[in-house]
Amino acid sequence: MKVLLTLSILLSINSFSQTKTSIEKPFIEVSGKADTLVIPNKIWINVLLMEKDFKGKKSVEDMEKEMILKLESIGINTEKNVSLNYMSSNFNNYILKQTDIFKSKSYSILVTDANITAKVFISLEEIGISNVRIEKVENTDEEKIKLLINGKAILNAKQTAESFSKPLNQKVGNAIEISNFENMPNQFTGQLNEVVVRGYSSKIYGNRIVNYESNIEFEKIKISSSVQAKFLLE
Repeated sequence: MKVLLTLSILLSINSFSQTKTSIEKPFIEVSGKADTLVIPNKIWINVLLMEKDFKGKKSVEDMEKEMILKLESIGINTEKNVSLNYMSSNFNNYILKQTDIFKSKSYSILVTDANITAKVFISLEEIGISNVRIEKVENTDEEKIKLLINGKAILNAKQTAESFSKPLNQKVGNAIEISNFENMPNQFTGQLNEVVVRGYSSKIYGNRIVNYESNIEFEKIKISSSVQAKFLLE
């Protein structure tokens, strides 16, 4: 029993010694960042058709037909890239206030670049539909780009560590801990707080809309990565 107790104490001391030694190894903790800007290639355009905008002269169904024909005329696949978000009416208000009943419908149109976006805005304006806005934008390669940016961020962290260790004649060893702050709250990674559109304008001469500047530019999407890393010092 005494021999077993002594052996147990020796093992505990040895284990403590190893843990203490690993903790006491010198290390440096640094952060690294990287980002890039990419052009959106998935753009969702919201269109709101409201009968009250036409003062009851056109039904929402008539406007819908005109919209579909106009979109198809500029090359939009309406079966694939146009979807109905919702439809509503002010029927409850009519019961309470005896006002006219007006229906409305909201649609999403998916396009792939700024030029097609410009065509959608201008063509819908030509038929009197002006309640049009950009809902959101994305880049289809965003996840792949994030992986590349992660690699650049950790390399940036290592270079920062080397800038501190080199004057001390020490070398940066293996990374012993890496933390990615991509999913932290308020971290800006590949989403726009707002969609900035530049260069869209038109003039009306009589009943004819003349487009004099139709080049739309989207603010590029910023994809970023932030890491915190611990490197051993040798």
